Amino acid sequence: MRQKMEKMKDKPLFYIEKISLFAALEFVLAFSGAGYLIPYGSATIMYIPVIAAAYLYGKGAGALIGAVFGITSIWKASMAGVSDFDALFSPFFSGNVLGSLYTALGSRILFGFTAGLIFSAAKNIKVNEYIKVITISVISQVLHACLVLMPMHFFFPEYAADNVSIKNTLISVNELIQVILISLVMAAVVYVSRNKRIAEIEKILDEGRQSYYTKRLKIEGAFFVSFLFFIILALMYHLHDMTLIVIDANNITLPNQARIMFINLQVQFLAGVAAISHIIGIFITSYRVYSVYHINNADKDLMTGLYSKSTAVDYGATVTANKKNFPDTYFIIFDIDNFKSINDTYGHLMGDKVIINTARFLEKHFGSSGLAARFGGDEFAVFVTRSLSRKDIEEKIKLFMSDTASINLGDNHEVTCSIGIVHIDKERKFDEVYKKADEMLYLVKTSGRNGYKFYEKM
Repeated sequence: MRQKMEKMKDKPLFYIEKISLFAALEFVLAFSGAGYLIPYGSATIMYIPVIAAAYLYGKGAGALIGAVFGITSIWKASMAGVSDFDALFSPFFSGNVLGSLYTALGSRILFGFTAGLIFSAAKNIKVNEYIKVITISVISQVLHACLVLMPMHFFFPEYAADNVSIKNTLISVNELIQVILISLVMAAVVYVSRNKRIAEIEKILDEGRQSYYTKRLKIEGAFFVSFLFFIILALMYHLHDMTLIVIDANNITLPNQARIMFINLQVQFLAGVAAISHIIGIFITSYRVYSVYHINNADKDLMTGLYSKSTAVDYGATVTANKKNFPDTYFIIFDIDNFKSINDTYGHLMGDKVIINTARFLEKHFGSSGLAARFGGDEFAVFVTRSLSRKDIEEKIKLFMSDTASINLGDNHEVTCSIGIVHIDKERKFDEVYKKADEMLYLVKTSGRNGYKFYEKM
């Protein structure tokens, strides 16, 4: 599954959705006590999403989530009333803009990027995955401390001498607790990334992201989450308004700085709520996509909308064994030529486009004459149960091949198909029919591809 996750960069919509979950989690940790172990503020765990993203998606994702970590640090440190040490992370309060930007933001980006590099370099080391990942994660924790604290001796020597000690950071009880926590969390991440059942769910959601009803469900989910967020926003505004009324009614005068702090805290709260709403929205949409797939489309291929292989095989067994109701039938299998090369050359997103458009053209030319199905990967099949002549079949195939050749890959490369056709005029077992069609397909493949061949009167 982790290898599949690394390929998500070829599927930007799905990749962005996954990364956004980690970014939202970082916001939740930043603007709530959940980002710290008890006692509050003594041990941060905000770098854990950075390490997890670096492991699952690579150095780029690690750097991106590290940037989110850094931005939230700057935001919190830029509030009036923070301690002098915390103010070092604010380019507005520290008196050293460059030092604060590196300490709060640059060090976290470098941390995420470096963690991703370490995971990538260790990918082929033959050690138990759990031991390997937990070891690297603990090392990354030390790396984070070094990247953030050591430069303080250069940028802020007057504070570092009293407040920054790498040795104390590494041997404290709080750090030991963090080691245990990060080990448990990353063990869970490894388990999830290697779980076959979760991989199957990922596949359904991955293929479903471009289907019509998935887009519709995402719109519905976005509407629901937006509605929820604005309800909370209205409640927050009411709380803010009533708080000021109570303060004024009791003749309490708040300095402008205190009012600004009050508003800033409310904005942070709303940022946390927005992040939680985003996480909830993605999980609700994913759950509905998965449920709809199993309830309403168990017989359909989620990506293309064509019938699934199992449905087509059951249908084929009925058709080939019942010549009374299906007296003149054609079974046709289609295979996209050099599809692996298309994926490798143009990316998986373009490969998905080829699959979806091929299915659309099959439905366009054969849907009204029988049943079209996706047999898996780049292989499709059609049962033509409506009485058509060989000439009619050839005409439909030529129109289909013309349409597939028009799929734009961004250069002069044409998408072509190899096609095997069997004419069934008596009762047969479907396995026999499929075998003959596959033989015809093989003959086309070995004769240069981009063509079709009939097996008459089976």
